Amino acid sequence: MEKKIHDSVLELVGNTPMVRLNKITAGVASEILVKLEYMNPSGSLKDRIAVEMINEAEKSGRIKPGDTIIESSTGNTGFALSTIGRLKGYNVTIYETMPGKAGGEKEKMMKNVGAEVRLMEPDDIDHLKERSIAGSEVELPGRQLCLEDEQADSSVWWARQFSNEDNVKAHHVTAREILDQTDGHVDVFVQSIGTGGSLLGIGEALKEACPNVKVIGIQPASSKELWHPGMDFPVTDIKGGIVSRMLKSGAVDELVQITDIEAREMTHRLWKEEGLYCGVSSGANVYFAMREARKTDKKLRIVTLLCDHMNRYLTEERYVT
Repeated sequence: MEKKIHDSVLELVGNTPMVRLNKITAGVASEILVKLEYMNPSGSLKDRIAVEMINEAEKSGRIKPGDTIIESSTGNTGFALSTIGRLKGYNVTIYETMPGKAGGEKEKMMKNVGAEVRLMEPDDIDHLKERSIAGSEVELPGRQLCLEDEQADSSVWWARQFSNEDNVKAHHVTAREILDQTDGHVDVFVQSIGTGGSLLGIGEALKEACPNVKVIGIQPASSKELWHPGMDFPVTDIKGGIVSRMLKSGAVDELVQITDIEAREMTHRLWKEEGLYCGVSSGANVYFAMREARKTDKKLRIVTLLCDHMNRYLTEERYVT
């Protein structure tokens, strides 16, 4: 029996609804199903990993009352950790690594819930033709500071979203929800890559249940590091982690790139044509879902995520992973 009254907003993480696109998919045989991850409490899929990572750190004794959670983030994980961490009684410090004005909403949101935000102020990229932002690259200076903070103070716990296996584990649950919502039938799954946790976690679980599913990962066109399945990727204290394992896992069939303009244009269509008020990475996901739909006259079932809410792209719209 469905619970009518919840004891905490934490109980609302996950179990997000799935919606079929209608107007955008006119003229193709395939269906595109989008999972509304922006309906998680803090407005993004990152609530899932925040809950899992903190819960597991508590179970292992790595974090205790009064401790401080730290992370380097372009914003969504930062706000999710701020939300979940503060609700659970921890101090939270986030190294905000978004350039220029693009992180304005996320910075204010994190401060509003009581987190300390330390701006990294990476060089802006307005002068560049390609304005997308690869989170795995701009977060590196913040990760180095997280490592130093944790080493200097035993009451500081670095969540390490880029290498924490609980990030991947959280998305095994997302995949089970997808399989339940689709009655176990998924032909294609598409997802943008930040830390790689959602793509690897969902990809692994879908491959186990649907061996013929095609899994596609998306990088911003601004990425300096171009990935392909099977490649070696360096692992250090601040780099590699889940991405390195993802590339060797066999869970991802294709890696593609998208420009900021392409992602934003599809995002605007989702707002105006479907009433889905998502962020720009969601537009990137649907762009490539439509590309797959146009390739065939078969009726494929293509699934993707609407990762976060449009409310963090009001000052400036950029494709950020």
